[in-house]
Amino acid sequence: MLIAVTALENSLQSEIDPRFGRAAYYMIVNTETDEVTVHNNSDGVGSSNGAGTGAAQTLSEYGVKALYTGSVGPKAAEVLQKANIPYYENITGTVQGVLDQLKNGQVSQSTDQNNSAQVETQPETNNAPTATPQCPGALPAVGQGMGLGRGQGTGRGTGRGMGAGRGAGSGQGRGMCRR
Repeated sequence: MLIAVTALENSLQSEIDPRFGRAAYYMIVNTETDEVTVHNNSDGVGSSNGAGTGAAQTLSEYGVKALYTGSVGPKAAEVLQKANIPYYENITGTVQGVLDQLKNGQVSQSTDQNNSAQVETQPETNNAPTATPQCPGALPAVGQGMGLGRGQGTGRGTGRGMGAGRGAGSGQGRGMCRR
């Protein structure tokens, strides 16, 4: 099975890159043969926008079946989900550490599309990877904001301009475990 691990450097001893879309490298590993393909993500690092969605598309083209990284943004998460690539966030340590834990069964290689980290967290020693599990079925947080604008103006005609502008904004937030 092909997996991808974000890396700060072009090496299995590299620390995990905490960013997905703007990760410096993707270490794409065949877990059956231990063959490693390195993808230099210089295009994504320098991208002004769309880095995460582009990275998700790239991993899909490689045929990756799971992603291990620090953090995935909401747009990239959507593309990964559509491509049936589960992702595991809050991974720390080294790329080799993740691979070692995969071999020992301490990190999930599941191809179930649930996008939740299934890592047996252990005390950090020797840069061992750790993860904070996400809650399966957690609801996303939604933020809302109200904007009030008042416009006043006088026209050159016979009328008096007394416009009142009202705006409402809403936003999305990363959801925490809510049950």
